[in-house]
This record gives sequence, structure tokens and C-alpha cells, in this order.
Amino acid sequence: MLCDLNVPWPCSTYNTQPTQQQLEVLKNTIVTLYSLGYTHQAINFSINENVRIPVGTPDLINPINIAYLKSELVPRFPKLKLFTRLTIIVSDPSKLQGLAKIQNHFDVLAVQPVNEKALQLCTTNLDIDLVSFNLGSKLPFFLKHKTIGSAIDKGIKFEVCYSTVVSGSIGYANVGDSTNVQLIKKNFFNNVLQLIRASRSKGIVVSSGAVQPLQARNGEDILTLLKTLGLDNSRAKSCITLNAERALISGRLRIKSYKQTVIAGNDSDEVLVEKKDPSKPDTLAYKKRLGDSSSGRLLKKQKRSKD
Repeated sequence: MLCDLNVPWPCSTYNTQPTQQQLEVLKNTIVTLYSLGYTHQAINFSINENVRIPVGTPDLINPINIAYLKSELVPRFPKLKLFTRLTIIVSDPSKLQGLAKIQNHFDVLAVQPVNEKALQLCTTNLDIDLVSFNLGSKLPFFLKHKTIGSAIDKGIKFEVCYSTVVSGSIGYANVGDSTNVQLIKKNFFNNVLQLIRASRSKGIVVSSGAVQPLQARNGEDILTLLKTLGLDNSRAKSCITLNAERALISGRLRIKSYKQTVIAGNDSDEVLVEKKDPSKPDTLAYKKRLGDSSSGRLLKKQKRSKD
């Protein structure tokens, strides 16, 4: 399956609500991505670290009206899966509000560090799924393999949004002239090459970041872009399939499981018998070997009769 973990929500504050026109553009973008093969999409709500999150009212923590989007789109596209994501732009991690109170309200949790200190502290101390960068401007710090590699070992993925390089005239409407457009594209390629070098081509997730339907691209176009940047076919394909899927599963497990613990089953030949052990009066049950149980003796008897 193809996953797009960055479809921006039209608003970036809690005080504003999206207009009907903005919601229509968002729905058209989602439908366009779905037609290109992206069945799993995450609606991204980006805020600054100084924005006050209404922790006291849990119903208002997640402003994304995901129920409305599902009611409008899922009946027409049954295979479409929509999720929510929170991205916090971080310059000083000490100013971050307690993530434990808000992380269960979003399926994916991401940060966008603006300096090296924020990157190190976020990847070390915070329970996050994604790290994103503003690839349109030159990074103010050097990406070190030790920092990026340790984050990848923890399961944190690093995101690349290709809308910066394919926006066209709509995306660059506020830039001004063609010189700045070329500079944005140059910064994008330099930053992505630096991320590929620091990560050793591992743990990279490619998302659209599309605010318009025309900014969406299919998987083949993304593979061509990544191969141009030096990735081989298998690692380029994992950027839009396996790595994105793992980041999404990691975020979902944070909500649906206790400390990401699951029960795989009991592979031993012992069964739990609800019978009190006379030597252990305080126990409610004790383990008994399968061969000593009634079902085990019956299996042995049937085996002898067949022989």
C-alpha cells in the first residue's frame, strides 16, 4: 500500500476554522491522492511550540474534523483510510507542553526542529514518529550521522515533502521572482542529499505536503526523483511504502496498545488448568503438562489405536 503522511490541514491555529472552500480543496486533494494509489493518508495539523493547546478540554485538542471527511469520502472510496497527525515546530524543547496529554489524540506525532539542539533533544527525549524539516530553506545546522542514526535505531523516521520542488506557479505565488524559486529548489536538493548522507539512505519517508491537487504525484514520479538523488530502487520504494507504513503503525500502537506491547501467544506444550493445587492454596491456577491432562491422555490413546 502507498501512504501519504502529510496532507496539510488548512488552519494552523486553534482560533480559526477552515472555510467551506478550503475544505473542498482539501477533499479534492485527498481524492486526487487516492486516485494516484495512496489509500492511507494522514491529515497534518502544524502548530508552533508557542501555541497554547487546550489540554483542559480533550475534545478540542484535535481540531481536525476527521469524522466529517470520512463521512464525505469513505462511502465513495471504501478503501480510503484517513488518519490525523500533529506537527510541532520546535526551537526550544523545554517550552513544549506535555506530549503525554496530547499524543493519544493524534495517530501520528511529528516535530520540525529549527536548530541542532532541538533535533538532538527531540530525538532523544520525546516519543515521536516523524521528524520533518523545512527543506525549502537552507538548514541552519549540519546533519550528523550519529544523531540521525540513533534516531533511526529508535524507530523515528525522517520526512521529505516533495511539494517544495513541484509546486509550480501556485505554490510559489508569494515568492516574488524566479530567482527565489530556483533558490528554493536548490536548497531542497542540497538538504535532501544531506539527509540521505546522514541517514545512510535509511528511515526516510516521502510525503506530498500538497495543499493543491496539482501538487500530488504518483509513485513512479517519486521513484524517479529519488533515483535522481542517488537511491537505489528498493530503498526508494520503501520510502513511500514500508517506512511510511512503519511510522503509521508506530503511531497507532501508541494509542491502541500499552507501551506498544502485544501478546503473540503461548508456544509451549503446557496448558493452564483452573484447578487448585493442594500444596499451593493461595493460587487460583497452576500449569500442568499437556501429557498429564485429560485431553493429552485422550490424544495418546487415539495415537495408540491408530498404530
